[in-house]
Amino acid sequence: MTNRELKRAYTRLLAAVTSILYDLDPDGMGSSIMPADEYSDAAAALLPGLWAAKTASDASGVIRRSFPSADQRLLDALWAARLEIA
Repeated sequence: MTNRELKRAYTRLLAAVTSILYDLDPDGMGSSIMPADEYSDAAAALLPGLWAAKTASDASGVIRRSFPSADQRLLDALWAARLEIA
């Protein structure tokens, strides 16, 4: 991948992770009342570890450090986004 392709993929993964976190609302903030970018900082913090994850187990460890009570649906959705984009 070229640098430009990597940057594009990283940007797409950031958008996907932000959207997944917003939709699944792992902190239970109530997605209907929070702004769409509420999870953008959390997504940005997750991205390096998620990008580097080689297995679903690696990704799960990264995600659980930020969201200890993450359910399987969240873990699966974030790993699927990682596999699709990165």
